[in-house]
Amino acid sequence: MVNYEEALKKPFTDLGKLVLGIILSIIPIVNWIAQGFIIENSGVGKNKPSKKMPEWKDLGDYFVKGFLSYVILFIYLIPAIIVFLIAIGYAAGSLFSAFAGVMPEGFMSSMMTGNLPTGGMGQLFSQHWMLALPTLITLAPLILLGLILVLIAVYLAPIAILNYLKNKKFGKAFDFSFVFSKAFTGKYFIVWLIAGIIGVILRMILSFIPWLGFAIAYFISGVIAYSLYGQVFREK
Repeated sequence: MVNYEEALKKPFTDLGKLVLGIILSIIPIVNWIAQGFIIENSGVGKNKPSKKMPEWKDLGDYFVKGFLSYVILFIYLIPAIIVFLIAIGYAAGSLFSAFAGVMPEGFMSSMMTGNLPTGGMGQLFSQHWMLALPTLITLAPLILLGLILVLIAVYLAPIAILNYLKNKKFGKAFDFSFVFSKAFTGKYFIVWLIAGIIGVILRMILSFIPWLGFAIAYFISGVIAYSLYGQVFREK
């Protein structure tokens, strides 16, 4: 049974830890420490998971875990990245061929030297946008495939990260039989969906605060999410 109340309360069990986590979340690269702390809130790998946030005591360990969690996500995103690169390459070649016949004299040389008049590319496209339709129609399935692969990667990554955390072995993040068996369950899907909704709502509410609003939403939603993921992960 997933204890949602416990997960929702967890970021607020210690104001000092919460403030430090938010501050660290603001600073690029340093925020890997905050990410490592966030995944520790899953309680995975501990004999008795706590209802409270862990201590800020081993920042180097948190830094490594946070960094590796991003590497794991990136590796899971590689299929999507490949699809998008193919789409970009195809689009560039196809659109160039489509618009080559209507480009004004000297347009290409101006573009290569960076002396293209303001709005030149946009004006050319707006006047001959119909030429781009065949390319866009052909690209649509490829873009859709890329988006689906992104969604799958984001869905699988938390389980993969927690399997690495549990076993303290990076390769365990790619034990696909285990990751799939944990991820493709109704309980995990609901938890993942709720965690995502909480994250979106917090970002929307706090978006009016530059920088700090994102950091607050990132840290709080992360602690809640991994508290929930950890509960599902630890179930037999």
